[in-house]
This record gives sequence, C-alpha cells and structure tokens, in this order.
Amino acid sequence: MTTQHAATGPPRIIGASGAALTLADQLVSSASNFLLGVLIARAGGADALGAFGIAFLVWLAVVGVNRALVTEPMTVIGGIESSQAELRKGLQASVVLGLGGAAVLIVACGVVELAGVSPVGVLALAPWLPSLLAHDYCRAAAFRLQRPDRALLSDLTFAVVQAALTVGLFVLDVRSVAAFLAAWGFGATAGAAVGMGLARIRLGARGGVARLRALWPRSRWFLAEFGTAFPADQGYLLLLPVLLGMAQFGLYRAGASLIGPVVVVFLAGGNVALPECVRRLRQGGMRGLADYMPRLTGAILAVTVLYCGGVAVFAEPILRLTYGEEFAGAAVVTHLVAGQYVLIAIGFGCGVAMKAADQMRQLWAMRAFSAAVSITCVVVLASWLGLTGAGLASIVAGGSYTAGVVIGYRRMRGRLLVECHTRRGGAHRQRHTARTNVSSDFRRSDAE
Repeated sequence: MTTQHAATGPPRIIGASGAALTLADQLVSSASNFLLGVLIARAGGADALGAFGIAFLVWLAVVGVNRALVTEPMTVIGGIESSQAELRKGLQASVVLGLGGAAVLIVACGVVELAGVSPVGVLALAPWLPSLLAHDYCRAAAFRLQRPDRALLSDLTFAVVQAALTVGLFVLDVRSVAAFLAAWGFGATAGAAVGMGLARIRLGARGGVARLRALWPRSRWFLAEFGTAFPADQGYLLLLPVLLGMAQFGLYRAGASLIGPVVVVFLAGGNVALPECVRRLRQGGMRGLADYMPRLTGAILAVTVLYCGGVAVFAEPILRLTYGEEFAGAAVVTHLVAGQYVLIAIGFGCGVAMKAADQMRQLWAMRAFSAAVSITCVVVLASWLGLTGAGLASIVAGGSYTAGVVIGYRRMRGRLLVECHTRRGGAHRQRHTARTNVSSDFRRSDAE
C-alpha cells in the first residue's frame, strides 16, 4: 500500500491503493442502493418502485444541497488539511441541514396529501435524513483527508446493517416501502457512527449554523450551480409520476437503474479528482489543471462507454432477470439513458475543474438554461410519446448539461490563462524596471 506521511495528522493513502479503495467504496455504496430498488420492485411491483424512485430523487436533492453548502466548499477552501474542530463543525452543519430537510419534506408531504395523493412512501424518508447526511459527510471528509479506507469501513457497516434488517423484513413478510427505507436509515446511522469514530469526531449541539454562515460567501455559488444542475440532470424526473403515472414511472426507474451503477465511476472519479484538481491548480496554475483535465475526462468517458454499451445490448434479458417479466418493456429507457450518461461523461472533467477553481458563479446561468430545456422537453416528449418520450428527454438533458459545462470551462480557462500571462508580464516589467534603475544608478555613480 502506498502511503504518505504528512507533518501532522494520520497517514494518507494515495496512488493506486487509494484509487482502488475509493472504487471499492463506491461499489459498496451504489450496490446497496441498487439492490434496495430491486428488492422493493420484487416486493411491491412497479407502483412501489415508483414511490421509492420519488423518495430517492428527494434524497439526491437533499444530499446535493449538503454537498454544495458544506462538503465541496470545505474541500476547495481547506484542501486536504482539516482540523478536528473544522471536521466537527462541518458534521454539525450537515446534521442541521438534515433536520431542515426533514421539516421541509414533512410540510411538502402534508400539502400533497391535502391534494388527495398519499405520500407515505416518501414521508418515511424524513426521519433518516440527518443520519444519511451525517454518513455522507463522514465519507466526504475521509476522501478529503485521503483516507478512503475509512469511507470503505463506514459504507461496509452501512451495507451490512441494511442487509441484515432487509432480510428480517422478508422473513417477517413486511413489504412496505416505509419499512425498506427504515432499514436504509438504520444502516446510515450505523455507518455514520463508524465514520465519526474513525475520524474521532464528536457531534455537538453548537457550531453547525455558524459553519453554514461562514461558508456562505462561497457555498452560495455551489448551491446556485447545484440548483440549476440538478433539475437538468435528475430533478425533471419528478414530473414523470404526474405525466405518466406511478406504475410507468416505476418502469422508467427500472430501465434507468441498469445504467445507474455507472454513477459509481462518476462519484469515485469526483472524490479523487476534486482534491487532485485543487492540488494541481495550486501547484501549476491553470496550465497544470488544463493538462490534467483531458486525461481525467478520457478515463471517465472510456469506462462509461464500455459499461453503458454492454448493458444497453443486453438490457431486456437483464431487466427480466433482475426485476421480473413486468419490467421487460423498460429496455428502451435503458438504451436512451445509456446515451445520456455518455454525453454527461464528455463534460465530467470540465465540471470538476470549475469546482476546483472556485468558478461556480460563471456556470450557474448556463445550467439554468439547460434545466429549462430539460423540463420543457420532458413535459412535451413524455406527454406525446410516453415512456419513450421520457427516455428521449434524458438524451436532451444530458446534451444540454454537457454543453453548458464545456462552454463554462472554456471561458474560465481562457480568462485565467490571460490573467496568468498578464501577471507574469507585469512581474517581468517590474524586474526589467528594477534592473534599469540599478543600471542608471551605477552610471550616475561613475559620472560623479
């Protein structure tokens, strides 16, 4: 195992060993989420999977807000150095957001219920949001400190506890979405406890709100970027239960979920690449970052094409084997969502590079445009072509998302390179002026 000892703190795991542990951690994390969806579909059919799909999208929104307000700004500001006090305050901030997210979700479910729709499956997520966000924060902190082994242990605990409770539900013949979400939440609580223990973080009652306020001048732009990126990438799918019905949305979730494991590559790549991009930018400036970005994108794109292409070819038999005969018709969704993720992979490095350079302010307007395009397309195409139209809307969403981030990155690169050249030119002129002044002083001295 390749390790590097810093002047302070624990040994960090870097190189091939760190990448392997990071990939293993993401496999464990994503596999547990994927299997949860499969079990819910087997237990309750397309309607139950649709309800879980809504809950999972809500979770993606909440965890995205947490990463925008806490984990990503802390990575960009502090690099891999974090004191125990900073780690504690960050965890407290995540828990505060979890409590706030739970309150908002409860109110939203109450409004939906007044409209005559039962939100029980989604409402069951609310009590577990603080634990889920605490676990996600501990994972992010482990990656920031270059300790993916800690993240892996935390996620293994999460998966083992969740699996044990899920088996118990099947033994007792309990098949409700709320029960499965409770097993998920208990797993997150156990995983968070292990992560806190490994990092020696003690959760306190104060400091969370203050940490959020301190990060706000920077995190607001991360939040603005997420607030436009999420609707363009995932959030527009919340319209599908309204447009298609819960059962058809369940079919969409099944088809898309076969491509979902490729997110392992995106998350693992982001966990490794964001700290690395920050390091290269600080050491080599924009040129150092620009040299690294194409290699990062190329690696992510190659893996994405291989996985998505393979799954798309065998989509129908995999759906029958995994979810059941009822879901075989979702193969067309798998084909189209595979294309969406290939398009997203093309812009992967650009997005990470902009986060590392703290340039989110320049990106959010483009993301807002792509979000508007995605929402418009899903309304039109899903209403017109049903399930196939929803899949086509995902292609448009992926293309608009990537176009925005690539344009933003190119503008940032050009601007920062010009600024770097200007600073170097100014420094050169100052040195030349200093040499000229010294030479003039010597000439005056000789004349005297």
